[in-house]
Amino acid sequence: MNENTATPRITPRDWMKRSMIDGMVALVAGGGSGMGAATARTYAANDGHVVVADLNLDNAEVVARDIRAEGGRAIAIRMNVADPEAIEVAVAATVAEYGRIDSLINSATWSQNCMLEDVDMKDWADAFQTNVHGPLLLARACLPYLRKSPNPAIVHVGSLAGVTGYARKSAYSASKGALIAMSRQLALEWGVDNIRVNVLVPGTIETPLFSKMVHPTIHERFLRGTPLGRLGTPEDMADLAVFLVSPAASFITGQAINCCGGFSMDSFVIPAGMTETLKEARAQMSDDRTD
Repeated sequence: MNENTATPRITPRDWMKRSMIDGMVALVAGGGSGMGAATARTYAANDGHVVVADLNLDNAEVVARDIRAEGGRAIAIRMNVADPEAIEVAVAATVAEYGRIDSLINSATWSQNCMLEDVDMKDWADAFQTNVHGPLLLARACLPYLRKSPNPAIVHVGSLAGVTGYARKSAYSASKGALIAMSRQLALEWGVDNIRVNVLVPGTIETPLFSKMVHPTIHERFLRGTPLGRLGTPEDMADLAVFLVSPAASFITGQAINCCGGFSMDSFVIPAGMTETLKEARAQMSDDRTD
């Protein structure tokens, strides 16, 4: 291609040195805790403005208050992603406060243990209402404002359960798989408006609640099954979410991106016939060489 006809670079080469979302506005659903809270804080720390929307208003207020205390700009609002009226109120509040919406980051979710043969259809419906129907209505409510943005982007938080299935997570797995498919359809249809839509697929995230709920042997299994040798943090997910809605990711859309420390490819972390992980085997080899 002739240099004179090449598409000009959209982002500056030194984009990591500067805020790419300065003054842009993100509506963060599920922003009162976990990945959502970390994402709201990271977005604000990079000079973006945030609406922290959560079913638990007290949690959302804490996150927004922390952001403001650090010099950022944020408001909190109660929003149930499963409630169409609450979605409309949250979007209206965002526009009333900031006059625009550039990014929608949705980490709100519904999950409950159940097997397909036993799943209560009300639970099935609740899973799809929160994990699929609500995110669609939320995206559609934001659409008129995203169309006006110079950098419109949506990130939905999915799950490996929606890619591979998880034991005893039948409704959750099915609905997260549907969320991925829906997000790709949105990316296809809304690409004409330059709106990018991606799904962040987390691995196992280390939180106090996770450590409390999971038996130590299962916790160890997750650790041993992760090539990087550690579980993820909410901040790991937040960094990727904010990158994906920034102009630095201007040519990424329609993707489900695993952020799991390699857990999703763990078939050979503990190879057949071995009792140790690759990391443990490497350490043993090093010890043998020094003996």
